[in-house]
Amino acid sequence: MLRNAFDYPYRQIADIIQVSEAAVRQLVSRARKRVLAERRTRVTRAEQRRLLTAFVAAARSGDLTALEELFAADVTSYSDGGGAVRASRFPVAGASRVARYVKAFAHHFWAGVDVRYANTNGQTSALLSRDGKVFTVLTVDASAQGIDHVLWMMNPAKITAVSAASPHSAET
Repeated sequence: MLRNAFDYPYRQIADIIQVSEAAVRQLVSRARKRVLAERRTRVTRAEQRRLLTAFVAAARSGDLTALEELFAADVTSYSDGGGAVRASRFPVAGASRVARYVKAFAHHFWAGVDVRYANTNGQTSALLSRDGKVFTVLTVDASAQGIDHVLWMMNPAKITAVSAASPHSAET
């Protein structure tokens, strides 16, 4: 960043990249926020699993308070249905909004769901299945602030590979 590394004034940066000074200020602000967010210290694998397990329990019951307490203030929920299944097309952000979003579909989403845990991409994920068939791979990314991201993989093409590769998962 020209502003922080070289102490360039906003006006000079604006001239260099040919945008307005206000746009430069906004870019610098966004960059600072992103750098700070990326500096969050990840939790241990054991803590990530604990948070995922607590999230599953709170989500299943639709416990709004428990969900909000698990989340970092800027938590974001992402869903990938691959266009093949119903899933949120847009990320949902903020502890209160994500908690309300999860609660809104708790009753019908979790009905008849069995949960197994497996290691996917180096962290614990919950494999959600109905009638023996995995329909969602759910995981969370977390830091000392709480759960930062809730990731719902619902794309059948991607789930096939995960469910086939994890036959030794522990039942809950």
